[in-house]
Amino acid sequence: MAKKKSDGVNKSQAIRDYYAANPKAKPMEVAEAMKAQGIDVTAQFVSTVKSNSKKSKTTSTRGRASSRKAVSKKAVKKATRRGPRASKATSEVSLDSLLNAKKLVEEMGGVEGARNALSVLEQLMD
Repeated sequence: MAKKKSDGVNKSQAIRDYYAANPKAKPMEVAEAMKAQGIDVTAQFVSTVKSNSKKSKTTSTRGRASSRKAVSKKAVKKATRRGPRASKATSEVSLDSLLNAKKLVEEMGGVEGARNALSVLEQLMD
């Protein structure tokens, strides 16, 4: 990995500081103000820094999702697809059911193992 040039100035932090003092400033204005301070940045770089600083204030997307978070309708719908025999009553799955299904998958050594076990169970129940 290439070494960074060390100017002694953190351009991104200087931009964030400027926006803290002037929240309604446009990227071009900020770039000109930075140039006056001897920091060479483009308006596009200013926009990127501003956008990224807004993202860091929102919730982080790194790491595992908490089990307490709500499950999206799309995920529930995808998890409940069973083919032509699925009825409307079985189209809704609770979070507890999904967590139990996850445990089953882990015990069976993966999704394929769980599918095989369910297939055998289905044959036994018919």
